[in-house]
Amino acid sequence: MAVSSVRGPARALLVPIQAEGHFKPFLQLMRRLAKSRISFTVLCNQERCDELSRFKADGQFDDLDVDFMPLFRDFSKLTPPSPFPHMLDDWRHRSMEIDPSRFACMITDMFTYFLHDDAVKWGIPKYTFISSGCYTGLYLIQGDKIVEEGWLFSNPDKRHQSVTLPGLELFTPLQLPRTNLQLEQNLPKLAVSLRKSDGLLFNSFEAFDKEPLEIMSRQPEITQFPGKANPKLFAIGPLVSLPLSYENLHELTSKPGDSSREIIDWLDGQRKSSVLFISLGSARPLPKTGAIAFAEALEQTGVPFFWVLRLPPGHSVEEYLPPGFEAKTKEQGIVWTHWVPQEQLLRHPSIGGFLSHCGWNSLMEAISAGVPIAACPMYAEQGLNAKHIVDVLQIAVEIKYKEDYFDFDSETVAVAINTIMDEHKVAKIRENVLNMQRAIFEAVAEGGTSYRSFEEFISTILNHRTVT
Repeated sequence: MAVSSVRGPARALLVPIQAEGHFKPFLQLMRRLAKSRISFTVLCNQERCDELSRFKADGQFDDLDVDFMPLFRDFSKLTPPSPFPHMLDDWRHRSMEIDPSRFACMITDMFTYFLHDDAVKWGIPKYTFISSGCYTGLYLIQGDKIVEEGWLFSNPDKRHQSVTLPGLELFTPLQLPRTNLQLEQNLPKLAVSLRKSDGLLFNSFEAFDKEPLEIMSRQPEITQFPGKANPKLFAIGPLVSLPLSYENLHELTSKPGDSSREIIDWLDGQRKSSVLFISLGSARPLPKTGAIAFAEALEQTGVPFFWVLRLPPGHSVEEYLPPGFEAKTKEQGIVWTHWVPQEQLLRHPSIGGFLSHCGWNSLMEAISAGVPIAACPMYAEQGLNAKHIVDVLQIAVEIKYKEDYFDFDSETVAVAINTIMDEHKVAKIRENVLNMQRAIFEAVAEGGTSYRSFEEFISTILNHRTVT
C-alpha cells in the first residue's frame, strides 16, 4: 500500500462534481478550509477550474497555495448527462497523474463512489461531503436496502407505504428521489462508499436535522461497514453566504450596472412582506403544465410576485405562459428569465414568501433570510426536504400533488399562495422559520454547533497529516 507522509501545511485533495447544487456549497467549503489554513487541490472540469482561478485571483482563498486540475470532462455535454459513467471513466484514465504524497486527506462529493479504493491505496482518509441534509444521507447510506426492498417510486406496490428503514419512516417512495436504471444500479455502490468513508460532512446543522443525526448516532449499524470503524459525523452547515451578523440581515447592495438594481428598486416600492418570490432552481426548466398552473393561481390571488422563470431552450415567456399573462399582471408582478442574486433578494424586507422547488441550497437561503416557504418539489431529494419542512419543522406550506410532481391544478397552488401570504394564516409558520433562522446564526457563530463540528473536522485532518 502506498503511504502518504505529509509534511508542511496540511493539504486536502477535493473532488466536487460540477452540478450547481453540489458545487456551490463545495465552494463555500473551500473558503472555510482556506480560513482554517488548509491548502487544497481541486479536481474538476475546465470551466470550474477557470471559475476557481478567478476566485483565487480575487483573494477568496486568502494567500494559500491552492491549485486546480481539469481532470474531468463537462458531463453536461455528454450522453448521458450524468456524473456516474463519465467521471468514473476520466478517473480511471487519469488518476495516475495525481501525486498522493502531497495530501493529508481526500474530500469528495457524495456521488463519487469510485474514489474510495484509491484513497485506501494511497493511505489517506476519505471524507464524503453530503451537499444536502441528513435525511438525504440516511437515504444514500441505505441505498442498497432501498433497492433490495423495493422502496422505489417505480414500484406501485410500495409507492404509498411508509418506508420501514431506520430514520426514513416519515417518508413514502412518493417523497424519495425518483430513480432510473442507472441510479438504481449505483445506489448500492453509493451506500457502500458512504459507509466506508472516514467521515461524513453534512451541509446542515443540528437544530434543523436533530432527528436524523440522533438516529445515526444511536444506531451505529446504519453507517457501519464490516471490518471498518464507523464514519464520524460532522454537521458543518449551512454552507451559504450569510450577512456579517443577524442584525444587518436586510442590508442590500448592488454593483453599478448590476441588473439586480432594477429588481431591488421594484421591491423597494412594495409593502413589507407583500411579495411572493418564485424560483424553482437553475438545473431544470419548470414543466409547462406547472407554469400555467402557477400563472393562473397568481391571477386568482392577486398577490404581488417576482417570478424567476427558467424556460426550455428556444421558448419565450409569451408562448410558455397563458396568453396575455404579462400584460394582465404588469402592475402585479414581474416575470424574470435571467439569473438573479437569490440569497440577496430573499433578504429584502418586501419578500413575504418563497415558492421553491426545495433544493437544499434554496431552503437554507430562505431560512437564513427568515422567509416562509411554499414547497413544490421537482426532482432529486426535494421530496424529502419538502416533507421535512412541512410536517416536522412546520416552516412551510405544501402545494399538494396527487401522484407525481406537478400533478395539481391552479386552485391547489392558489390555496398554498393564499396561506403563505396571509399574515394571519402564516403567523405560526413565520414564527417557526424565524426561530430556525436564529438557530442558523447561532450554529455558525463561534462556539455554535456547526462551528464546533467544523473545528473538530479540521483537527481530524491535522491529526492525519502523517499516516503510516
